[in-house]
Amino acid sequence: MTVQLEVVDLNKLPSSFEVLTQAEQTYYQTLRVPKRRTEWLGGRLALKRLILVQTGKKDFKQIEVLPQPEGKPQVRVDGQNWSGAFSITHSHGFAVAAIDSQADFMGIDLEKIEHRIEAWKTGFFHPDELTGQGDEFLTSLWTQKEALVKLLGTGLSINSFDVRCVKGKPQFFGAALEIFKQLGSPQITLTTSTLLPGFMFSVAIGRNKSKAGSCFTE
Repeated sequence: MTVQLEVVDLNKLPSSFEVLTQAEQTYYQTLRVPKRRTEWLGGRLALKRLILVQTGKKDFKQIEVLPQPEGKPQVRVDGQNWSGAFSITHSHGFAVAAIDSQADFMGIDLEKIEHRIEAWKTGFFHPDELTGQGDEFLTSLWTQKEALVKLLGTGLSINSFDVRCVKGKPQFFGAALEIFKQLGSPQITLTTSTLLPGFMFSVAIGRNKSKAGSCFTE
């Protein structure tokens, strides 16, 4: 895989003025919830660090990440659109960004391993997915499903049963299947690891025969 990752501790963030452009600062100030502001800044810091390395740039402010009218952010480097798949996730004090210049679509998810109520388990997972048990298994499965949802770019607009992961293999049904076909039915690689102690982390990469442009998920 050609995925590059960057992890940021949200308790050790620099000033937003060191990281954000003027336009990004304007958007940042509209975020009223402190937790959301911290996560937003941490995610941009992680993503910009990766792109600085890839492009050879020196200043965070040479890179700008702002939402477009349709909602998906666009990365610009020195005012020019940057192409490549990228995704951001955050959980319990950490933000993670990932990029892959050879991928068409990407989704990542980080979740802390915790015990969760039975209603969440039965309401979120299809019975076919429940091939194991325990907090680590269910957290892994959660990150896999979320990474796949992010890859599709659907957010919370589809039924969780329409995106399934059975023994590490993605399956799509209903509205999710239609979106998957609209994306060109990309070949998906799904990997899960303990990126951080006590957390599960999944990366879903989609590749088509022809590039479909950059895709962002958060």
